[in-house]
Amino acid sequence: MPDRAFALFEALSRQLPPGPQAFLDSSDAAHMPASRGRRSLLAFGTETAAPSAEELPAWLESVWPGGADWFGMIEYELTGYFFRAERSVIVDHSTGGLEIRGEPGWHELVEAAVADLVVEEPQSVTPVLTDLCVRDSRAEYLSKVAAAKEEIRRGNSYEVCLTTAVCGTLHGDAMSAYRRLRSANRAPFTQLLILPEADGGTVEVLSTSPERFLSVAPDGTMRSEPIKGTRPRGSTPESDAALLEELRTDPKDRAENIMIADLVRNDLSKHSQAGTLRTERLCAVESYPTVHQMVSTISARLAPGASRAAAVLAAFPPGSMTGAPKISTMEILRRLEGGSRGPYAGAAGHFGSDGSCDLSVLIRTAVLRRTPGAESASFHLGVGGAITSDSVAEREWDEVLVKARGVLGALGAGFPER
Repeated sequence: MPDRAFALFEALSRQLPPGPQAFLDSSDAAHMPASRGRRSLLAFGTETAAPSAEELPAWLESVWPGGADWFGMIEYELTGYFFRAERSVIVDHSTGGLEIRGEPGWHELVEAAVADLVVEEPQSVTPVLTDLCVRDSRAEYLSKVAAAKEEIRRGNSYEVCLTTAVCGTLHGDAMSAYRRLRSANRAPFTQLLILPEADGGTVEVLSTSPERFLSVAPDGTMRSEPIKGTRPRGSTPESDAALLEELRTDPKDRAENIMIADLVRNDLSKHSQAGTLRTERLCAVESYPTVHQMVSTISARLAPGASRAAAVLAAFPPGSMTGAPKISTMEILRRLEGGSRGPYAGAAGHFGSDGSCDLSVLIRTAVLRRTPGAESASFHLGVGGAITSDSVAEREWDEVLVKARGVLGALGAGFPER
């Protein structure tokens, strides 16, 4: 059903005028618990908002919860890109049922599209990535790892989530690229966002994220599922099992994960009801098509009268993408990385009119920026890993390669040499 849901999204997109749209689902819904992804959300709109970092807190407070559902993203530097869903479809993968929301005529359009639905296989020839380059050479990244370890030695941080980026040009449309990504990289928080920019172009977010930043249920239950610790999948069942066990028992990976779990506990505690903070899972291992990942789950109940918007922003940016302690480590990252992250390492998803939200961390995510009418788009893929006092620089670079290849390989490209 998840593939049929995306086919429905494509069919509806072709029939509507150009505008902001979003497809949120779990492309691995069959293997996920209900809490991780058993629905696909298809949304289309015309009204948009792009609050600046200074405007975002007041804007989010004013619209959520409210009379509408909003879809979009918060960039790492706190700039927002959102649209109000005027037409939407919720697909329940447990039952196969559809919940259709929109003006008269929308229901008939959706039902006709469902009746004519054709599920397409990923195309073999498009899209094409060219002019790929990496921001940091291997030597430069190793030098930055050493600098991060020196900051830790001086007591300025415990863990530094250092990142770099692969950039280039993608020739082809976002739908085709996303179809290939979600087919190759099944994950619980796959999504496609197509959002207009002020110059008439678009920013297109193609995400195969395995990580939940934060969800808030209508009853005020908050849940975050930080990921820290990665291994590639093995080429044989035996090597795959050995890599999983290595990750599960590695002291460095467990230390990384526990530090971020503690940071998330602190973030959620700021607006939670006393006595409700829980660590539901600690250092569990989940497996995806290209990697094994170590995941923890932290939950809490929103305090009576607390602002939902304030609770979300108090936990932002995701601690798994900063390190700990958060504020001082973000200053270190600004110096080491030398540029903005943009959507990468931010969060994306939806804010519901009922006070719910579900936001994933923008990792394993290709960000495209397209000028009006262009067939090609600039391509950006952020990748990185957590640096601790006992990090081995060469292994950190290997982790960058593993994470990048999951997205690049799905689009028919290899990691660029510099």
